[in-house]
Amino acid sequence: MTNSLIEDFRSKHDNAYPEKVSFTLWSSSFVQTEGTTIGQILYFLGVEPVFDTFGRVSDVRVIPMEELKRPRIDVVVQTSGQFRDLAASRLFLINKAIALVAGLDENTDNNFVGKGVSDAEESLINKGFSPKRARELAKKRVFGGVNGNYGASIMGLVESGDRWDSTSVVAEKYINNMGAVYGDEDDWGEFDAGVFEAALLNTEAVVQPRQSNTWGALSLDHVYEFMGGLNLAINHVTGNDAESYFSDFRNPSNPRVQGLKEAIWVESRTTLFNPRYIKELTEGGASSAESFAETFRNTYGWNVMKPSVVENRLWDELYDVYVEDKHDLKLHSFFKKENPYALEEMTAVMLETARKGMWKATPEQIKNLANLHATLVEEFDAGCSGFVCDNMKLKRFIGEQLNDDLREKYDKTINEVRQAPKSNDKSAVVLKKENEEKVSSNSSAPSFLKNRTIWTSIGVVILLILITIALLKRRNK
Repeated sequence: MTNSLIEDFRSKHDNAYPEKVSFTLWSSSFVQTEGTTIGQILYFLGVEPVFDTFGRVSDVRVIPMEELKRPRIDVVVQTSGQFRDLAASRLFLINKAIALVAGLDENTDNNFVGKGVSDAEESLINKGFSPKRARELAKKRVFGGVNGNYGASIMGLVESGDRWDSTSVVAEKYINNMGAVYGDEDDWGEFDAGVFEAALLNTEAVVQPRQSNTWGALSLDHVYEFMGGLNLAINHVTGNDAESYFSDFRNPSNPRVQGLKEAIWVESRTTLFNPRYIKELTEGGASSAESFAETFRNTYGWNVMKPSVVENRLWDELYDVYVEDKHDLKLHSFFKKENPYALEEMTAVMLETARKGMWKATPEQIKNLANLHATLVEEFDAGCSGFVCDNMKLKRFIGEQLNDDLREKYDKTINEVRQAPKSNDKSAVVLKKENEEKVSSNSSAPSFLKNRTIWTSIGVVILLILITIALLKRRNK
């Protein structure tokens, strides 16, 4: 797979090798693929694992250049919080491999790691680090959530388009949230501004493992959070739009490399645009309606993170299928019956994408969407997601497309919902995931749960001690 990725990259870049490749490490793919992504990372560096007598990876060794027959390619690794907690030893192994390769006496034309370390060191010195500290930090290549966090915590910002006009705002938040170094015991979870940016220099490709058919680039928001966030950060630091790939392990007997753009279009055609799939999903009721809305949000997320993979025609097709109902699936009736708030969300997402200039929608498309959205809000009240209720710039944009009568009703409904006391809004339907910046399904355990776990452990230890004492007394008697 490593060779396939290199070949694809070279075919698009005048036969040049990528200087640096970034990887995202998730615990689920690590377990299900038995650490294959770690093997990819090592092979890019031009090293191989060393196994002990029990078949466990215990060390790494350099592959000689005459055997490797290509440059040693630098890497930068983004770890999820779960992977960090589950497989810290593998992160130590990656760091050891990087230090080993960086120390080789090789020409930088054949050792991109050495070049990367030199460039990072220069960048850090320019940022004010001492030469000694810059040399130490220039070799750091594994990064993750600050303060032990588990996610990038950027989705709330991404989906609040009125809070930013430039994607650099999102990129900088990602870098600040995911810029903790996970190197050795002395640099485990430490954050120094500028170090992550230095490590991202020269990065030309982004790799995300995928091992399951249960999620795709559009159906799972964490993909645009991690893979998309890393891509946007690289673009912010280097000015380049890195090539993006999935290491696709869904067929274990035939793993392959798949470009992100291809993956998005394959998923779109087989699900979002597929009348048979849509028809089957509409039989699932309100939760199925919400899954459509989630996919629209994630498509918007990718449009923010990497515009080159979400073409205008994708939004045009979404409009034709779900607004114009081109397949005559009676979709408006389905949403109105099962979950009108999902369709409110979908139309709001499309309008926000158009408002921010990411979708070059026609005036007719925008007007039709605005009328449909406002009519749904008037008829069913507002299902107050961030897109529907909290984005005032979008609210004004929608109002500008409406006639006076509908605009007045739309504004009144939104304002009433926004101003209603929370205690009197128990029956309101709210279509929104909890802001991951406040509550995350992947966040650290609550303090009370941690305390309970600690006291339970102490209790078990005390019980074992008492049992041991009792047995010793019995033996003495």
